[in-house]
Amino acid sequence: MGYHWPETMQQAFGRAILTAKHDLHERELFSDDGLADLLDRYPRDELGLYTFPAHQAGRVLPMHGRAPDLSGAELLEAVKTGHIWLNLRAVSEHLPEFAAVRDELFSSLESAAQIRTMKQDVGVLISSPNVHVHYHLDIPLVCLVQIRGRKTLHLYPAREPFAPLDQMEAVALREQEEDITFEDSFEASAYAIELSPGEAVTWPQNAPHRVQNADVMNVSLSCEFMTVPALIRANAIYANGVMRRRFGADPRLPEKMGTGLVARAALARALKLVHRPPAKADMPVSFEIDAKTLEVTPLSAGAS
Repeated sequence: MGYHWPETMQQAFGRAILTAKHDLHERELFSDDGLADLLDRYPRDELGLYTFPAHQAGRVLPMHGRAPDLSGAELLEAVKTGHIWLNLRAVSEHLPEFAAVRDELFSSLESAAQIRTMKQDVGVLISSPNVHVHYHLDIPLVCLVQIRGRKTLHLYPAREPFAPLDQMEAVALREQEEDITFEDSFEASAYAIELSPGEAVTWPQNAPHRVQNADVMNVSLSCEFMTVPALIRANAIYANGVMRRRFGADPRLPEKMGTGLVARAALARALKLVHRPPAKADMPVSFEIDAKTLEVTPLSAGAS
């Protein structure tokens, strides 16, 4: 079966929330044994391991942890019984079977939407029951592919006040992670989608979102990518951020593709020659998964 995208894909891609059907959830790759093998083979020092505070207004940051002494099977059990979120970034660059998954997804997406994608990245997300990933946005385009479990994706408009320009620029400039400020009043404009195994969704670029797991372990693919228009927009955001911070300007982001957006993106290319954003600082490690109990254990300040 592969992927089945809606007939409106070509006309609506990039402007609307679009859902699809797939059959990845039927593959042994995502069984417990397959996931344990994945966790054993994926570079442990590149594994993103987090836990989240309760959902609330404001900018809520995750806490970063580690699990150096756990086998893949033990780490998977810790996910099932705990409150943690694993992000295996760029898994398609490490394991060939996931490169094949990446190629299948993007081939179908390009064919359905009649687009060309670039900067493709596929990560695997494995998360505990009831985990709530807080309000954030991504600079690239995203396709979320649900493999196991159920979750609710809450999407918000990709404009102010939902996506404040200065915070979006800060994400593009690597001044902060993707987490941005949430207000309770935003809920009136939210669009909620319940995702089950065999479903996928893509949405307009930079649309803020948060994700609430049901009371069951979840496995998803987070697939980031660019198209030419998306890359132009991302570069325009970058240029606006530099102008705001270095020259005291208050630039706006054009809502539609046009000469203004293209010119801003061209400026970004010049600015990048003289303005190098700092590498993202590593998030402090504040807990680890105990090898005996498989529970979250806080680390003392200064632990590494």
